[in-house]
Amino acid sequence: MHDSTATADLESADDLPVIRARVDPRLLRKADRLLTGTLEGRIIELLQNARRAGAQHVEITNSGGTVTIQDDGRGIDDFAKLLDLGGSGWEEEYEASEDPAGVGLFCLAPRDIRIRSKGRRVDITSGGWRGAPVEVLPDHGPAQGTIVQFEDDEWSAALVRPLAAFGGMKVAVDDRPLPREDFLGKNAVHHPELGCRIEVLASNDERKCGAQFCGRDAYCRNAAINFHGQLVHFDYHEVDEPGLHYLIDLTGEPTGIRLMLPARTQLVENPARGALLAAIELEAYWFLKHAGHHKLPYKQYVRARELGVDLPEADPQFSVGLLSDSDNGTYPGLVKQPSGFPLSSCYRFEYEADSDHETDVCNAHILAVLGEFKTPFVPVEIQPKYDGYSWATLPTIGSVAVEIGRKTHEASVWRGTLTCVESLVITVKTSDGRVFRSAVCMAVPPGVDEREDLLVTPAAQREADDTVLWFYMGGPFDDDDTWDTQSDRFSSELHDFGLALVGPEESARRGVLSAIEQIRGVGNWRFVKVWPDGRVEITSKRGKKKMLKPPKRG
Repeated sequence: MHDSTATADLESADDLPVIRARVDPRLLRKADRLLTGTLEGRIIELLQNARRAGAQHVEITNSGGTVTIQDDGRGIDDFAKLLDLGGSGWEEEYEASEDPAGVGLFCLAPRDIRIRSKGRRVDITSGGWRGAPVEVLPDHGPAQGTIVQFEDDEWSAALVRPLAAFGGMKVAVDDRPLPREDFLGKNAVHHPELGCRIEVLASNDERKCGAQFCGRDAYCRNAAINFHGQLVHFDYHEVDEPGLHYLIDLTGEPTGIRLMLPARTQLVENPARGALLAAIELEAYWFLKHAGHHKLPYKQYVRARELGVDLPEADPQFSVGLLSDSDNGTYPGLVKQPSGFPLSSCYRFEYEADSDHETDVCNAHILAVLGEFKTPFVPVEIQPKYDGYSWATLPTIGSVAVEIGRKTHEASVWRGTLTCVESLVITVKTSDGRVFRSAVCMAVPPGVDEREDLLVTPAAQREADDTVLWFYMGGPFDDDDTWDTQSDRFSSELHDFGLALVGPEESARRGVLSAIEQIRGVGNWRFVKVWPDGRVEITSKRGKKKMLKPPKRG
């Protein structure tokens, strides 16, 4: 039973403690270890500082392991801000548009650095990074701008160029001016509510712009945000159209788009990110509208219309035939679509089939490759995501039947069973009432779960390539020898199967003929006699005889 008096000893809400976030001073003492970053990160941070100070020109010089950076910005009024970890010191406009992290020069910790600006200088050493006092001294340096010097790896032109190309400043490395480039083209669309401009490009666009740097540090990232010279790459595949690039340029207007601090390597997941992705989606649809063609799945075609973008239907997306196994480097015989033969006369496989689906697919494909018809039988594969387009509505392949003749030979080959039969006939019925029926030299036994067993007729020896037969019997093993080694092994097993099929006497006859043809100069022979003692007499078509004797012993 609940004891009502138990609450009497609890503190009232007014007596409960209040907690607040704070930065422990010990963090400052560890700054020289916590905030050291990459060389690329240091370049980005110093260029960003110069730009925010209003610099138009930045000179970078490498000399004997010392890097010197000089800009023509407003310079430094309050040197104390240099060591204010977390306090950016920038104007409110930068807080609203760029969300500065306040890391600043701490990206150079624990290096010894000298900073000169407006007739004053500071020399920051390891103790200064951890909170020790740093004296501000008079200096004969420049009256305008800032000079920063420190020891570091070389800031080469090749390394600085992509980090300075889109920052808006003129940057030179060791007296070599670096090219400035336009991140966006004339087709970029301004989104003031997001503080950015967005452009969509096709991968084959030859214009030099920010797209050439998309994927510079990633294999397949197709989108990039230009944060005032720093490119932040990410993947965007919500619009399923291959070959599109998405470029987003922050304009300096107030924005809710935020990047993960302090390195700014990815987007923060906040409402502005969602709004940005929605804007990218819309711009992608408008880009495809202007292009006049696309490959979008049907649901995205409908989605574009919901957003007010009236797209044409997607270009027909289909593959002729039903099978491929490119991962293993092997292919079955290819189904050919005759020149001028329309997609509307082809047939889709009915994927709501029974458990014999894989078997039926194989045999329908074999019939298309090997069968003979007055009107071509061309099966095609159309992915279900395109269902809804008018061109995807095709008659379908219904039932697939195999008539099997008398078995003449059977053996284990590769990892299944190869069976020779006197005849094979495959029949396909389609949803438009047609029947395609033809004799073939091979078929997959009905009801098998995997491609391992195969039916062949004697004609398969001359009509089917070894690689095709291998494909239908499962192809190579992923964890076995090389493709060539496995292929040779299969061909050897197939050869043994063929010899057993024709009988031992036929095998011997072929061996004798092969041996005779290898004898140089006796290709025009009429007949050959062979004695038990090993002598061979060859009579040419002109009647000339030649005796071949075995070598003498000893």
